[in-house]
Amino acid sequence: MSTVWQVSKDLQKAILDCSERCLYISMKWAAELLDGIDYDKLEASKDSSDANQRYEDCRLLDSSLTELENNKYLYARALFEVRQFDNAAFVLAQFTAPKLRFLRLYAKYLAGEKRKEEQSQDIMGPMDDSSADNTELTAIFDELDPLYENRELDAFCLYLYGVVLRKRKANQKATEVLLESVKEYPYFWSAWMELATMVDTRKMFQDLQAVLDQTFPKHIMKDLFLAHMALQLHQPADLFRSLMEPISASFPRSTYIKSQWATLRYDLLEYNEAEELFDELRNMNPYRLDDMDIFSNLLFVKDSKEKLSVLAHQSERIDKYRPETCCIIANYYSVKSEIAKSIEYFKKALKLNRNYHLAWTLLGHDYMEMKNSNAAIECYRRAINLNHKDFRAWYGLGQTYEILKLPYYAIYYYEKSAELRPHDPRMWVALGNCFESLDRDNQARDCYKRASLCENADKETAWLRLARVFQKTGNLDAAATYYKQVLELDEQDRHLNESEEIGDALLFLAKYEMNRFRYREASDYAKIAADFPYPYNEEAKALLEELRARGRASNV
Repeated sequence: MSTVWQVSKDLQKAILDCSERCLYISMKWAAELLDGIDYDKLEASKDSSDANQRYEDCRLLDSSLTELENNKYLYARALFEVRQFDNAAFVLAQFTAPKLRFLRLYAKYLAGEKRKEEQSQDIMGPMDDSSADNTELTAIFDELDPLYENRELDAFCLYLYGVVLRKRKANQKATEVLLESVKEYPYFWSAWMELATMVDTRKMFQDLQAVLDQTFPKHIMKDLFLAHMALQLHQPADLFRSLMEPISASFPRSTYIKSQWATLRYDLLEYNEAEELFDELRNMNPYRLDDMDIFSNLLFVKDSKEKLSVLAHQSERIDKYRPETCCIIANYYSVKSEIAKSIEYFKKALKLNRNYHLAWTLLGHDYMEMKNSNAAIECYRRAINLNHKDFRAWYGLGQTYEILKLPYYAIYYYEKSAELRPHDPRMWVALGNCFESLDRDNQARDCYKRASLCENADKETAWLRLARVFQKTGNLDAAATYYKQVLELDEQDRHLNESEEIGDALLFLAKYEMNRFRYREASDYAKIAADFPYPYNEEAKALLEELRARGRASNV
């Protein structure tokens, strides 16, 4: 019959084998049985004649831990895998080995997060409590803080301490602690991502980059992090390329790196190129749902109903309870203008992950479609609370307050979005509109000029707005210059846009040239305007009559 020692080793091996095969129920059963072993008999059987027949597996057992600590760790880990966080923390109570301390406190943290989620499951409903807190934070802080002061925390506990500090709004100290964590263990991506939440502005990014360049002169993790932050903060594309191109050469088949390139193209409004990269990504791994929510946004913008339908159905077959899947399906209903169903699926995504800031932003867009401005504002604010770098949420708030005819509020939020996306002409045009509505024409002019200089700018819109401002302020020569540039653009496209703004431009130019006695040019503009719908055709005909009369008078 096997000794207690041999049975304990067989159970340890069973835990490892089941864990490697993701058989978490069997893993938990074996760990629970092992946790109840008689350690006196274990030690006695260890000293028996067959004690040398050991089944130790160094892949799992930590030689720095005692037999008791190893077994407790295995049991707690099994409980953690099946999401019994409170149970895992209880099993490891009083154990202070670094690995056990981290698992115990992390389990306690996640148990607090789980209870917080349970208190606020009614998304945007009467029972929605967005102010719910993780009640375990204080206890975790009280244990980790003195250990940090005594320099007794490893990289993983430093990470958890940084998370708790951020939750307690101690951002400066949290940044310092997280920097210590990645310095001690550079390949700890969760610590890098937590550090990313500390960086909200370009100045903060540049300061952090300087610190990292000193700490990690040449390190792939630093470059991956900076490339990620360059995307998040919409830094110039050349910075991202300089960081990511060498890494891409070393990891040509990495789906993560491919997704970063696709996201860059999407952010640069290069939608066709982004779509090609996302298609390549799906061919590389059709079951990878990460970043497919961004792809669904791209398909929504391109109005690709059929392709978005395929993506939604495939995502639902892969995992219908992933937040990304719910977001994709919501975008599918939104592109079909079924806004009520879209809202339902965005809420499902948020029930699965309340920290899903993109879903909050898109839910805000849907509420705006439904003319529910109060709900839209609440959604955008929650998105910003989760991610200050989400320019879409800032821009959404600006649009909402502009619709509510509160231009000063709108200007504040548009300025925030323009600060995050200074190379996006849409931000500057929106900001210019608000300044123009308040007769702050000089500021409106500056915004429209910034918009016209942006790469991928809609120059026609920017120039029309500039011409309008110059016309309003009496600078008719400048107004005429910009109006003419707009008409030249349309001629290059071989299609004249018959919008009200183009009609106004043609009538302005006809009058402008007539007042300068350039009757032939004035007549050319008026003839084009005569083909426009009412009232432009009527006014153009009247101008042509006046031009003919002036022509006759000049001949006399």
